[in-house]
Amino acid sequence: MTGGVEEAMDVEAPVDDAHCQSLLIRPGELVYAQCRLAMRKTYLNDYNARKTVIQRQYGPVNEAVDTALRGDAFCNYDESVKQVTSGLSDDVVAQNAYQTCANTRQELDAAFAAWTGQPAEVLAELERPMVLDQNRAAVAEARVVIKGPPGSVLVTESEVAVQNAPGAMPPAEIVPQAPIAQ
Repeated sequence: MTGGVEEAMDVEAPVDDAHCQSLLIRPGELVYAQCRLAMRKTYLNDYNARKTVIQRQYGPVNEAVDTALRGDAFCNYDESVKQVTSGLSDDVVAQNAYQTCANTRQELDAAFAAWTGQPAEVLAELERPMVLDQNRAAVAEARVVIKGPPGSVLVTESEVAVQNAPGAMPPAEIVPQAPIAQ
């Protein structure tokens, strides 16, 4: 394989979804969403976008900043996706994930300050809106991904609960077409 995953499988195709579905214990579990988002490189794209913004302003990042940035990007992505079934709004989940990642952000702030000589607040001011936007995007993407690829029979646990709720309308049945008379 010379081209990597992109050439070997179409990460959006139902036929190539078997890898992530094999991780499932119950339909709609977060491990499925995390697998799908990993295949889409969501976290790596977020990390690269943040790194690009920092490098535009301060030049190539050193190894300590790069490592800390990668850790914080993964933390925000992971915490956002973990909360996707919580029933909270995307904005609340994005903010919760950001706050949960205070330790990785402190490591990033310290590495940034040592590298640039700038106060850590400078980086926080530069990055906070972007990180919150990325967290919201990860949540939105996970909400779609957790349902499975187009045509999938996977449903989230919350959808099953709604479907089985007292007084819920039964799902509409598809009536087969009548044969054409000759």
